[in-house]
Amino acid sequence: MRKFAIVTDSASDINHETAERLGIRVIPLHIMADGRDYRDGVDIQIGEYLDLMRDTKELPQTSQPAPADFIEVYRELVDEGYKDILSIHIARELSATIETPRFLSRQMPSGVRLEVIDSYSATVGEGAMVLEAAAIAEQGGTIDDAIERVRAIRDSAKIFFIPDNLANLVKGGRATRAQHLATSILNVKVVIEVGEQGRIEVAHKAKGMRNAVAFMARKVARRSQELGPLVYYKLHTRSPKAIAMLEKPLETNELEGVCGGIATIGPCIATHVGEGAVGLLSYPAALHSPLLDDSDMFLEAAF
Repeated sequence: MRKFAIVTDSASDINHETAERLGIRVIPLHIMADGRDYRDGVDIQIGEYLDLMRDTKELPQTSQPAPADFIEVYRELVDEGYKDILSIHIARELSATIETPRFLSRQMPSGVRLEVIDSYSATVGEGAMVLEAAAIAEQGGTIDDAIERVRAIRDSAKIFFIPDNLANLVKGGRATRAQHLATSILNVKVVIEVGEQGRIEVAHKAKGMRNAVAFMARKVARRSQELGPLVYYKLHTRSPKAIAMLEKPLETNELEGVCGGIATIGPCIATHVGEGAVGLLSYPAALHSPLLDDSDMFLEAAF
């Protein structure tokens, strides 16, 4: 048995096979659409969810898991004999999901340690921290080893993404209708950065997706010059053309690093960024476990 257990939420966008193989317990967030409650990744998958969003007038609403969902998972792990549990979650800035495990960490049975970490991120950013912690568990490391690694990644990781348009961000209250109208008419693409503690910040505005993608690639390449070799992931919501646009600017800007793969942004974050978004996650390769190489760890939908 591993020395500690790992829990996360479905916003981490780790695929089911990987979660099962590495012993990661994934608690689904909920999505309310057309009067129906869906469990993210259980009742609905990303491909059909993007179709659903396209066909609905109202933006679906996301909500955190019920406390009972956390209690059930933690209780199961304690019954299995785990004394140390590491729970890593979507940024508090983006969702209140983490509040329940924080509360439960003070209610655990004597001798059981529940450590809760705010990833200050979501989707592949959150997922990378979970996977790196799971790699440490697989190799016999302790919960303290994992906490140190997760915090190091959290402090050095960066996500940039480019929505195809701001429609969903407007519906969700994160952008104004005037901004959406102006950018749509002028074909301006907004490069968004997941900033301090998970805050959403505008990093750049560019004419057209190709120029926006080139800017994003330059930013990541510059990070590799500052931090050394990187591991990076490409992420998108059904946007193969934008993913293809990344190849040349990444090569031209001499990004020093290794691509960990192409990941699909899952339903919860796709609700806000919409279809056609593209992005990059990067963090220092020195913090990456070789155990995670040569495998598709994140959602990879067959659109």
